Amino acid sequence: MRFIIRADRDITVAFEPTAAEYALAPGRQIVVEWPEGGDDGMVSMEADDFVVTAPTGGYTRAWDAEGVEIYVGPESGPDAR
Repeated sequence: MRFIIRADRDITVAFEPTAAEYALAPGRQIVVEWPEGGDDGMVSMEADDFVVTAPTGGYTRAWDAEGVEIYVGPESGPDAR
């Protein structure tokens, strides 16, 4: 599954269970992917934090608007920053 997070204000995207964080400015977006694993991933908004929780048995990958992979944990690709 892939989905887009687009900000209309400054937010922090927090990735669980790794606790990696990514600052997302207004007008910017990131693409999030849950490539495999369980079917119970979750997203929630808590104050200025948008929390992305990986599915049980799965993991999360994410890319910025330029297509550069964002490091969100050990399953991120080798060029992730």
